[in-house]
Amino acid sequence: MFRKAIVVAGATALVLASITAVPASAATKVSNGVACKKAGQTTKVSGSSYRCAKNPLVKNSKLTWLSLDCLNTANTYNKAVANLPKIKAATDETVAKLDADMAKQAIETEKANKLIPEYQAKIATINTALTALRADTANLTKNKATIDKYAAAVRSYEAAIKAYSTVGKQGDRSERAKEQALSQYESSKTDIETTLGMAKLICSKGF
Repeated sequence: MFRKAIVVAGATALVLASITAVPASAATKVSNGVACKKAGQTTKVSGSSYRCAKNPLVKNSKLTWLSLDCLNTANTYNKAVANLPKIKAATDETVAKLDADMAKQAIETEKANKLIPEYQAKIATINTALTALRADTANLTKNKATIDKYAAAVRSYEAAIKAYSTVGKQGDRSERAKEQALSQYESSKTDIETTLGMAKLICSKGF
């Protein structure tokens, strides 16, 4: 009877030993998506830092371990998404202003296309008269006031032509500025999509 009791006790000890001596590898390994209980708790696994938090990319998510890289990238994404409407509003305002400027410039361009040929014709007429006046060497002193007046008129018309000639260039600059503003907005959207893709990868379960 005593021997039987020893055998039973030994068997019980072996069972208890098998239950309590769970290999470390069998314990739940901390990684993205593994449930945790205390929000804000941190730990390190193989050099990577994790925090107990709700996944910023998932609505109504529960507390799980998430790497700091995951949390930082996800928060960057969410901030960029929140800021996108402001970028859109600023872009729309810029584009509206540039469209208004280009509409005015189009009117000025049409006006320039009409006036430049007229001014050029007047310059040609005045230059013909100037040539005749300057050729009349006997009356140069007498004609000096007229010559000066005509020469000043030529300079005035030339300055007007030069000013009107820049209208088209201003329109081109406004068009490029508009394209740039729209491109920057599209780049912001692309950056957000790229950040989301990266966040999903870094935050993937088990990562």
